[in-house]
Amino acid sequence: MSGSSYAYASGRVSGLEESLLSNRIWNQLITAENRDEVLRILGDSWYGNLLQAEGDLGGALRSATHRAEEELAELSNDSNFTRGILLRRDVRNARYLWKNLASGGNGDVEVEPSGMVSVEDIKRAWGDSNIIDVLPTQFQNTLEEIQDLHSPTAARLDLVLDRLAARVESENLGKLQEPVGSLPKAKIELRNFLTAARCRSDQLTPSAVEELMLDGGYHTPSEIGEAARVSGLAILLGEKAGFEAAAAALDQGLESGSFLAFQRESDLIILYILERASGDMFSPGPLAAYVLRRELEASHLKMIAAGKAAGIDSRRLSARVPRG
Repeated sequence: MSGSSYAYASGRVSGLEESLLSNRIWNQLITAENRDEVLRILGDSWYGNLLQAEGDLGGALRSATHRAEEELAELSNDSNFTRGILLRRDVRNARYLWKNLASGGNGDVEVEPSGMVSVEDIKRAWGDSNIIDVLPTQFQNTLEEIQDLHSPTAARLDLVLDRLAARVESENLGKLQEPVGSLPKAKIELRNFLTAARCRSDQLTPSAVEELMLDGGYHTPSEIGEAARVSGLAILLGEKAGFEAAAAALDQGLESGSFLAFQRESDLIILYILERASGDMFSPGPLAAYVLRRELEASHLKMIAAGKAAGIDSRRLSARVPRG
């Protein structure tokens, strides 16, 4: 796709970005009295029509993400780029289906529309070796790994599927030019440090901690495991430019036992990368950034709605959600 074509697509995306929630609305959501007020506020926003059509918040947020992905597929003439975004949807479907089947279910779970891989093929591949060959190689490897597990726990299944998600993002988005290309690395890095910090209280050995990490961050699992052993996690993370605030929040979390501030700083890093990407009009950056910003928006809305339903106060929500 040429630079001029991307400029046209970026112009279209600029209009779509106007539907993302403003800081004013985020402030209203975080300070809302309860979940019902959250839904009322969203009903007066761009999400109003989706809430009416879907009948519930979860359905509206899924529909918002799907719309963003489909708009990207329509605007992009780069099949590799489109494939990279839509394969992420297939990873989510694999998670829904294979976790259910691994636990003895029949695969009768809610799934998303197919991206690049048929939902039916993902489901049928579980019990049909003739079908598994139609899946992308990374999906095949993940399915075989899951089926080789003996009495897998939900946590173990999530780890295997997290690795699939990270590989798909790294192999596709990671090949794009900066800043979008740095996004998979940043996400893996932040996840690994959070994992190591949480494991510290469990007194796991460095090798046990490393087994819970993903490959592909700025630091290797062995470097992070060793830093955890010598109580140097925050120091190691702070060596990466742009991650200093996250490192300070991690240090605070290691002292307090709460990592809300670190998770907030992590999301701010991702939002900053996406903001930079959206400004490069002659690259796929604005298209990717719009989809990923919509996904992160949906994630934060879920947090707020769940927090209000659980009676969590606004101050605590503000400590976690980097909005407003």
